[in-house]
Amino acid sequence: MSKSALVFASVLCFAAPSYGDCDITLRWDDDPPYFMAQEDDVVGIDADLAREAMERLGCSLSLQKLPWARALVELRDWRVDMLSGAYRTPEREQYAHYSEVVGLVSPNILFVRRSDEARFDLSGLRELLESDFRLGAQINVSYSDEYSALVQNPDYEKNIQYLSRRESLWRMLARNRIDGVVASRLTGLYEIQELGLSGTITPSSLVVSNKPAYFVFSKASVGSEFVADFDLALRAMLEDGTFAAIVNRYVCVHGDSGLAEAQTDTGGCPLAIR
Repeated sequence: MSKSALVFASVLCFAAPSYGDCDITLRWDDDPPYFMAQEDDVVGIDADLAREAMERLGCSLSLQKLPWARALVELRDWRVDMLSGAYRTPEREQYAHYSEVVGLVSPNILFVRRSDEARFDLSGLRELLESDFRLGAQINVSYSDEYSALVQNPDYEKNIQYLSRRESLWRMLARNRIDGVVASRLTGLYEIQELGLSGTITPSSLVVSNKPAYFVFSKASVGSEFVADFDLALRAMLEDGTFAAIVNRYVCVHGDSGLAEAQTDTGGCPLAIR
């Protein structure tokens, strides 16, 4: 895989190098609205952003389906070039270059029934779990450091309903079998829209975690110069409105939605590709 710059060309609003014989492998898994299988293709916010950036760099993009834990090993060992949605940790920084451009921040927040927005004290997870609040959560998912610590307390066990699939949690919330679900804001908005539950379920004011997530690249296969040029492409996409248009193919975002430095006036703003 050659990642040395061969020629320079003007691509849209910035001068980006074109990389010869460049094929970047991106990990994906089923995770709407970031990655979704659609007929014989993979679409979604992260898939479309990566494709657009690679096109601007003159690279092709291959997608490999992997669970998250396996993908980190493959990135470290040079069998996958690129991941999306990665939190920054000292361990990962040993083997991964981090993109520095964060165009989208989708915090983990608590979703509740619209009829219950004023019913509960939403000052924090601990306060909720100490009340009669029934929290729905996915098995083996950590939403924040605080959440991971709280669920170790046996006093809160009776307040938490664990399921493997988030779709089941949304349906339980709509049927008043639980009182709240924690999910990424964009993921939650997309999924409740797809289930026809937007009139019943809404994001609350309680932010569980607001860490930015990044595109990361294997240090074993991708040079720092390439990552810097990828950042240039993302920055240009933010400035010319392409970034916002891609996000709004799947979930409408406006104002304080977490879309950084991007134009969000995208007309009708369809909620998903049909």
